[in-house]
Amino acid sequence: MSADADKPPQDDDPRSLSDHRIREKHSREEVRRWREQAAEHHRRWFDVMNNPYGQD
Repeated sequence: MSADADKPPQDDDPRSLSDHRIREKHSREEVRRWREQAAEHHRRWFDVMNNPYGQD
């Protein structure tokens, strides 16, 4: 294990604590960007789902 495994996790780190290979392969910023993109796609999907067109 690496030395950072003994440190308490940072609250702003979006990476999973359970998969150390993923943590080593992908940066915190990259994962944060993916989550922000997913949230934006989710928001747009619900904009489409809540569109009143054709519901009248």
